[in-house]
Amino acid sequence: MLLSKRLTAQLPPNVDLCAIPLAVNPDGLPPNFENPPSLQPTLIGICVVLLTFSVVITAGRLYANKSALKLADYFMVIGLTLNLAVAGVLLSRSREYRHAWDTPICWYTTALAKLDFVEGLLAGPALFFPKAAIFLFYLQIFSVNDTIRIGSKIGLVLAFIAYFPTGLITTYFTVPHIGETWDDVVTSTRPVQGVPVGITAAAASIIVDIYVFVLPLPTVFSLNMALSRKIQLVGLFTTALFGIVASVISLVFRVALLGFVDSGWQLGRLAITIVVENNVAIIVGSLPAFTNFLRIYVSQTALYKSIRSKLSLASNSYAPDSGQKDSSEKPEIWTFGSPQKRQPQYDQLTDSVILKTQATVPEVTLITTHEIK
Repeated sequence: MLLSKRLTAQLPPNVDLCAIPLAVNPDGLPPNFENPPSLQPTLIGICVVLLTFSVVITAGRLYANKSALKLADYFMVIGLTLNLAVAGVLLSRSREYRHAWDTPICWYTTALAKLDFVEGLLAGPALFFPKAAIFLFYLQIFSVNDTIRIGSKIGLVLAFIAYFPTGLITTYFTVPHIGETWDDVVTSTRPVQGVPVGITAAAASIIVDIYVFVLPLPTVFSLNMALSRKIQLVGLFTTALFGIVASVISLVFRVALLGFVDSGWQLGRLAITIVVENNVAIIVGSLPAFTNFLRIYVSQTALYKSIRSKLSLASNSYAPDSGQKDSSEKPEIWTFGSPQKRQPQYDQLTDSVILKTQATVPEVTLITTHEIK
């Protein structure tokens, strides 16, 4: 990641550092500084896709809740802002995400050391605020369920402990100490000493992600609703599984940094998992409100109705004529974002819904802002 004093001491004076690679190619080939294998294009592509999803879904969430924004919405906005900042830092240093034998020494400057510090400072809060927003959302929709209410508050504490202290400790290893300069940070091995802190943070993040995923499941399964609808609700929450996978992969790549072998390539793989983990947290936290946005606003537009009508006609034209009643006349299975008007469903996740489990009352109760006829 950064240069050691031993490496710089071995170099002759007045040598062109831009002509010397960080390491010798294990295959004995000369360094390739022009077009070597690099993870930069992969990182850029993933950032473009995931950041677009995060911004669009969060915007839909805010629009759907515009008349009654709550603390969870503000937390998600802060999380999205920090996520964009982290992605910007990773992209600004993405040229170094290549093999050490294809990386010139002169790239490792004080500017890179400062980016290390900024990334470490933002990484913890960028993960805390979206996941805290998820727990606050649980408090809203399961407000009468004592188990989830207490569990969500515990989750907020766990998330704070998992991300803020480790982030502050990380900065200790990436900032100049008293009497030092940024050049001293570049030539020190102190950033490597901070790798175990990152491993600890990744392990704690896995625990938080699993907790986010598991917490609502017992209540969802205890609801008095059809199995198909339970599966749909579980499917909504299980998008958090992608966050768990990203956290596990991030832990693996952080452990690989302990050897400090081919660190640029290892950091590139880690940067990709960081982007995925941050954006999955935002998407998971905003998806329920975004589906409500689609149901209320998008599904009522003339464009959506026109496309839906054409797709329905196209599917019917391929349907075999069996002389029986057209399948399109059958009641549709409930889905999120359905444009049809109907009686309020107790399993729609909106800010005005309060769910009770069979553990608290004899039957599932729904309170909505709509009038039940």
